[in-house]
Amino acid sequence: MPQKSIAFLFFIPFLLFSFAWEQVKISPNVSVAFPKKPEKKIIEGKEIWIAELDSTVKMFVVITDFEKQGVDAKKMAELLKKAKTYTDLKNGFVLGAGNAVALKDSICTFKGKPAYYLKMDMRGEKEDLNKSQLMNVFVGAKMYGLWFLEKNGTSHEAEKLKFWNSLAIK
Repeated sequence: MPQKSIAFLFFIPFLLFSFAWEQVKISPNVSVAFPKKPEKKIIEGKEIWIAELDSTVKMFVVITDFEKQGVDAKKMAELLKKAKTYTDLKNGFVLGAGNAVALKDSICTFKGKPAYYLKMDMRGEKEDLNKSQLMNVFVGAKMYGLWFLEKNGTSHEAEKLKFWNSLAIK
């Protein structure tokens, strides 16, 4: 019995290490946790952080700075009061995803900020990451898109919530 207890004690640090997520500062006042160090890219002028949990899950954060498009924080606040803004966002996401279909969307608040939730079926091949859930959180004139992609037939609700809930805004 003591040998099993000793072996278990050596296993505990492995468990703690394997489940430790890394909080990453993605802008001066915002950070998000990833299951491992994300890769940072700039695509079409947008900062993107990408990490995989395993072969069935990918998560990433995209920052869209609307000030670069001439929309300051005051104007953004006005736009977010209009349902058309969210319809335009949804149509843009679905169109940008190619063959995708929106399954569910909602205008909400997240961490006390205006937000927009969108769930899509990406309609790819069976082995692709076909389920997409996106939480867009608006802070000033920036939109922080927290994307969670998973393979059909899998469920990672706890990991999605951990990822989304790790969003820290100062």
